[in-house]
Amino acid sequence: MNQAARRRSVPLGPPILGRIVLGRVLLGRGVLGSLLLAPLVLAMTLVAATPAAANAADGDCDASSVDADFLDAAFDAGIGEGSTIVGADYQRAFELDDGRILWVFQDAFVERDGATTFVHNVGAVQRGACFEVLAGDGERPTSMAGAATTTDFVRWFWPLDGFQTDRDTFILFLAEMREVGGAYLTNAVPTATSTVEIDLATGAVGRPTAAPDPSAALHGFEITEDDEYRYLYAHCHRQFGFGWLGHDRCVEEVTVARTPLDGPTVPLEYWTGAEWTTDSGAAANIAPTTMPDGSDRGANPMQVQRDGERWIAATKVDDWWGESVVFDVAPAPQGPWTTTAVVPVAPDGDGSTSSIEDGASIASYFVSFVPSDDRGYTLAISNNRWDGEFSEWYRPRFHTVHHSLWADGEPTPLDHAGRWWLPSSSAGWLFALLTRG
Repeated sequence: MNQAARRRSVPLGPPILGRIVLGRVLLGRGVLGSLLLAPLVLAMTLVAATPAAANAADGDCDASSVDADFLDAAFDAGIGEGSTIVGADYQRAFELDDGRILWVFQDAFVERDGATTFVHNVGAVQRGACFEVLAGDGERPTSMAGAATTTDFVRWFWPLDGFQTDRDTFILFLAEMREVGGAYLTNAVPTATSTVEIDLATGAVGRPTAAPDPSAALHGFEITEDDEYRYLYAHCHRQFGFGWLGHDRCVEEVTVARTPLDGPTVPLEYWTGAEWTTDSGAAANIAPTTMPDGSDRGANPMQVQRDGERWIAATKVDDWWGESVVFDVAPAPQGPWTTTAVVPVAPDGDGSTSSIEDGASIASYFVSFVPSDDRGYTLAISNNRWDGEFSEWYRPRFHTVHHSLWADGEPTPLDHAGRWWLPSSSAGWLFALLTRG
């Protein structure tokens, strides 16, 4: 059985309970870049005359603008030559000191020499319009990290966040996963947190070693820093087989630890809600657990970024079950966090339903910040079919949002259903912008 067919037994989540109908959100291109917050459409077939495909084919890595449009075209075509990533999710991207961008992904499909191979993690280094894929150098692609200790679909590593330590070294955090159910992703359990060193000069990846907090709490799911400390956010990532909708209740919470930038080997300190302590058991949830209308957020995989003297977050709430991206702001990395906007997610395609041509449905999940040349903040959202079958839809879609979505102040509802909430100071013009299509 080839890997594409094998994907049938690798479902993204529980069986669909009914077609999800979501709202349409479009931010105009130009000054703000383009935004369709949607379950992301993966097109892994080659797209004729796209800038990414043309430049890569010519060996020319220059790109006039690495913006959301460019990234959509690049991922439509499949990124990389020789080895090409044609499907992946849980995208994370890191701008390196020399201007290159390091990408990492979960559960990816990599084409090499005409064959497609499934790997549990993969990387790529982007230089302008060119992508060099990190998936082993053997006859068949392998997981970038932990391949020697991976047993496909039984024990594997998923990439988390990371940071660059010097010109040639990047530290990537990993969730060590184990399947304890009857089939892949029926009951996938995080068992530990590890790190690997990536040699940015050669692309070589070291062996996994214990993270500063090696527990299954996954401190390193998200990472930020200020002038004194590095902050390691934890999200339990227990998504499959823990309840009738799949998730464990712990996915509603986020905790944070910190370590001094000038003393990274000292014990981590955890935020208790009132102070920092070395007692990991005292770590308290920092994430908002309700929407502005008082309803539950559900799964809460916050992605955090420093923005001057404050911190901002974007979250695709409730994973594939959710219908919104939520925007939060805080004066400190540990909060308190305030929701400033809620924007409904719409599927690509006809813009009104989540169905695709063969009747399978599309789900969106996991939003992350990615570097780009757009003004504003470029976000990527993962996308897959509900039945988990490998398809052209399995890829991230890229969108750029205006910084006003994180304006200070309580949000105001823009519709009777409470699906739209925008900052009061800019709600009118921002809503007009968001719904322009």
